[in-house]
Amino acid sequence: MKNLTIKAKILVITLCSLILLGVILATIAVTESTKVLEKESYDRLKTITLIKQHQLETFFQETTEDVKILSNNLSIKSFVKELLEIKSSLSLNNTDNFPVHNSNVKKVINEYDDFFINYIKESGYKDLLIISAENARVLYSTKKYSDYGTNLLNNELRDSGLARVFKKVVDTKHPIIEDMSLYLPTKNSPEMFIGTPVYLKDKLEAVLVFRFDEVAINEIMNFREGFGASEETLVIGSDYLMRNDSVLFPDLYSIKKSLQNPQKNKIETEFVKAALSGKSGEGEVTAYSGQTVFEYYAPIKVGKDLKWAIISKIDKKEVLITPNRIRNIIAIASVSLIVIIGIIIYFFINIMVVKPLNVFQNGLLSFFKYLNKETEDTQELIVDRKDEIGLMS
Repeated sequence: MKNLTIKAKILVITLCSLILLGVILATIAVTESTKVLEKESYDRLKTITLIKQHQLETFFQETTEDVKILSNNLSIKSFVKELLEIKSSLSLNNTDNFPVHNSNVKKVINEYDDFFINYIKESGYKDLLIISAENARVLYSTKKYSDYGTNLLNNELRDSGLARVFKKVVDTKHPIIEDMSLYLPTKNSPEMFIGTPVYLKDKLEAVLVFRFDEVAINEIMNFREGFGASEETLVIGSDYLMRNDSVLFPDLYSIKKSLQNPQKNKIETEFVKAALSGKSGEGEVTAYSGQTVFEYYAPIKVGKDLKWAIISKIDKKEVLITPNRIRNIIAIASVSLIVIIGIIIYFFINIMVVKPLNVFQNGLLSFFKYLNKETEDTQELIVDRKDEIGLMS
């Protein structure tokens, strides 16, 4: 620095000061905007999570009410009574299937079929089944797939979701929601079941079951109006497998793929565990996609027996687009201002400092030449300023 001219020193000091000021302002602006946007993102994720949590819980509450109300309907009680009377009139072993092709059975089915088919069509369920409480025979099904007429305790469906919901209803005597699982009669599609007792003269005679698939859950979870590009909400079961399809990566992350390969597709994160234990919260984590995301998590109560986790997330880099844009704008503006101010300062220093110093320098050189008798006269300095340079002159 000592070999630089005064003009250069002043210019360097000024530019360094401006650069430092720009860096400080940019850092403050980016830091504060990042904090604000992170808080807004978490607040938004919380709101989305709580709304969808309420929608899902309401859906299962309404489904439970539907099956309970229908189980007390006089038509279904009459239907069950007629089917059981036919069953009693036949010589069936405990392991036999229900003879759905029997003429008497067909006659009774035809009387009630339209009513139940219209019911599930209007209600949005995929199937309605009636199962004998005594020996687990499927007495009726609106869809009449391969489960129709089978004995759930003695065939390939004995470990299915339908068999599990039947056993639980018979054991507990109250409505049961059976969690999502692959169901063979529907070509191994993910299915859920809700069942409730059907009583005739205070005796448990049958179990009424509704079947519904992932579409009902996806319709709630995958509604994305106003969502960010990387924003989505997921539901995770107590087995750490997905209960809705990913909107962002449907080919890689879906209910069916999770259930088909549970060891590979588990989402067993700290936040999922916390939500399944009944806690709510927020934080930053690496998602199943490998991206760093902001998440809000909460529990979902499905009926009386099931617990799910619901998680809303958005990529961190999407949230930080605005702070990064602010940083870039400040950087460009700072460079532009530094260049402009540098030019102005250059001319200002040249006129106000360097030029008067050059005049003073020339005057001194002329004076010393006169003293050394190198010249017979000396240059008179014309001073029109009263600052330090003027006083020295």
